[in-house]
Amino acid sequence: MAVSAQQKGFVCAILGPVLWGVSGNVAEWLFGPAGLKPDWLVAVRLLASGILLMSWCLLTQRQATLAVWKNKRHLRGALIFGLGGVVVSQFSYFTAVATSNAPTTTVLQYLAPLFIVIYLAIKERHWPQRIDVISLAVAFVGMLLLVTHGHLTTLALTPQGLFWGIAAGVGAALYTLMPVKLLQEVPAQIVIAWAMLFAGIVLSPILIFTKAPIITGQVVLGIGYVTLFGTLFAYLLYLASLKTVRPTVVGMLNVFEPLTATVVAILVFNAHFGLAEIIGGLLVLSTSFIQLIPIHKKNPATSK
Repeated sequence: MAVSAQQKGFVCAILGPVLWGVSGNVAEWLFGPAGLKPDWLVAVRLLASGILLMSWCLLTQRQATLAVWKNKRHLRGALIFGLGGVVVSQFSYFTAVATSNAPTTTVLQYLAPLFIVIYLAIKERHWPQRIDVISLAVAFVGMLLLVTHGHLTTLALTPQGLFWGIAAGVGAALYTLMPVKLLQEVPAQIVIAWAMLFAGIVLSPILIFTKAPIITGQVVLGIGYVTLFGTLFAYLLYLASLKTVRPTVVGMLNVFEPLTATVVAILVFNAHFGLAEIIGGLLVLSTSFIQLIPIHKKNPATSK
């Protein structure tokens, strides 16, 4: 039986987050037994991914890719996004994984839409809509259960883990907000390629002045997975899914990232999660679905 383009799109939309989710688990192992530092891994990941994605863009869209270099405004936008969006989101995410764990970090990343709501409310000087207030309340309760394990007087995470977990959500919000105008004029994969390359180049001194970890075959495989499957392939699958699947549906299917990270943590790393953590995680994840609930406004012509 032939597989439709939309079915292929759904597979890509699910497989991308799955690869991202496993990437968090692999990074957690690299920071633990393997002894890697988050800043070193981020520098390697961004530099290698930037070079690979740029090479792919040059092979498939050479003229449009090089056009960014000739346009000062686009080039400046990609540089700012690379430093303020990519570096911040990647560093905060991997530091959160190192100071807590992959499942908790991927869930806390889902606070990003709420930070976006708060930012837009301040920027546009109006109160959030009712659905946004509900989302904020649900996310706060979920985060509280997640970081306290239901014991509201004590933190189950270290203060560093909590700080970087929330920072990962802020970083994801920045990653979403910063390139909005640029993405209206330049294809997404080209914007990401330039941003990752700039970010990798800026962080490259870390690789020179920081003592390199002990490199074993397993470490090479781990870094290779995080760079190739957890970055390049995952992102290309995400872009491929957007060709045949609506962005809102793709956004909902991103829930497979924290679900995958949790399943792998349980099956491979023997992690244990209590009822309060599970409920908290589900509450945080549910905010992405709550945001999709349509708001029915009264018709001004008929309302009194």
